[in-house]
Amino acid sequence: MQKKLIFLIAFMVLIAVFALQNSMEVEIKLWFWSVRTSMVLILILTFAAGAIAGILFSLPGRPKETPVSHAPGDEVALEVKNPKDLDEFEDVGN
Repeated sequence: MQKKLIFLIAFMVLIAVFALQNSMEVEIKLWFWSVRTSMVLILILTFAAGAIAGILFSLPGRPKETPVSHAPGDEVALEVKNPKDLDEFEDVGN
């Protein structure tokens, strides 16, 4: 717990120094749109947007699985439908 607290305090100090070093106002122009804001705000917003985009692109796609039924009669139905597969499975187990 102590190491985590020390790391957190050091990180917050670095963020404060970063904010003080980049507090100047900048103007961003995009076609006919313009905004004046602090550089640290722009840097934080672009970093956050990149982090969110990275997280979203790294998420795996949802696998398309067929729903599995766990009703009591399902196992018997599979054994009757595929007796050859069941025999091969039992042979591998022995």
